[in-house]
Amino acid sequence: MDKKTLCIEGWRGVNHSIAMVNQNQLLEMVKDGRFQLFHRDAPYFLPHWDRSKLDSGFSPEERAIIDGLPDPGEQVVDACVRIASPVRLGKPGSARRTATFVVTEFGLDDKCIDPPDLAPAALTQGDDFVFTPSHWAKARLIDYGFDADKVLVVPHGYKTDVFQPMSPEQRELARAPLGIKPDEVVFANVGVATWNKGIDLLLTAFAQLRLQGLPVRLIIKDHRALYGVGVDRIFADLASRVPELGSAQVTDGISVLTTSLTLPQMRSLYALSDAYVSPYRAEGFNLPVLEAMGCGTHVIVSGGGATDDFVPAALGYKLASRPGRKDEHPQVNGAFVVPDVNDLIHAMREVVEGRTASADQRAAAREQLEQQYSWGTVTRQLLDLL
Repeated sequence: MDKKTLCIEGWRGVNHSIAMVNQNQLLEMVKDGRFQLFHRDAPYFLPHWDRSKLDSGFSPEERAIIDGLPDPGEQVVDACVRIASPVRLGKPGSARRTATFVVTEFGLDDKCIDPPDLAPAALTQGDDFVFTPSHWAKARLIDYGFDADKVLVVPHGYKTDVFQPMSPEQRELARAPLGIKPDEVVFANVGVATWNKGIDLLLTAFAQLRLQGLPVRLIIKDHRALYGVGVDRIFADLASRVPELGSAQVTDGISVLTTSLTLPQMRSLYALSDAYVSPYRAEGFNLPVLEAMGCGTHVIVSGGGATDDFVPAALGYKLASRPGRKDEHPQVNGAFVVPDVNDLIHAMREVVEGRTASADQRAAAREQLEQQYSWGTVTRQLLDLL
């Protein structure tokens, strides 16, 4: 039987979340014998993005596979998967069927679609459909006007060969260069320092624990090179309003990583931590939470959002939250949740006191997670739709 021809139009080479999803899917797609695969590069969202400065972290062998996929030229393909931002229509007649990746945190606006007046129905004519990684994101697409039957949820996955737990000995070796003492409890976050990520809430809760004399550390991997936004701005704003947050007692417990990390380095960060904390207000999926759980690390996340789809009780704590109101952030056009900061402090204190699921419970939950959310499993779900 002849293979179907499939062209992916998206981003390669950089560590933006959409590019990472595309590249991980490509590595799995090349293993599927049903398709002859092509790739056409979409323009980067920002002109300063540079592969040499925003390393995606893949091995040389993986990069060769990703970069080696040919452009289809003028060939009409059986199917096309479009995965970039803003969302655009493909070239008319270039594919017999198109699946368009659409994701949003708060909700879509005219900056997400090009041109801004492009009707949602234009992306779902005939057999064409859109796919999104969470039920939260699907609800936002429906709010915008997409036909619910044409919005399919295909979750993201994680690299199960990379994001694995460390042995106690490996963990001790990873913590030593950072000067982490044996009794210190480490919290981590790798989110962009934007309002929806809730880094301000994390810093506020962490500061309270430090001011109470608890042996806690916080490691933040920000994305200054990608977006030009650093966590230092958020902390300075908080400290101007609550001066004790800027005290040495608090700041001495915080480490900020600003450089790109390889995937093994990301795994090390997750695995050496006692908990990954993401008190987000809005997320399309929140891939680092999944990767952290793959490393066996306890996670603390907002309840009521995208991570409700995939965080099991044995591996995570879902913060009490409520729907956000327009007056709480007038610049936001869409939906968000408001996590309870007191519950966040409580959840972090539980980690300090060792009141999380047992090692056996976490291991069983992680094994199930690996089966459901490997990149191989979720990419097959997408290919089965084409």
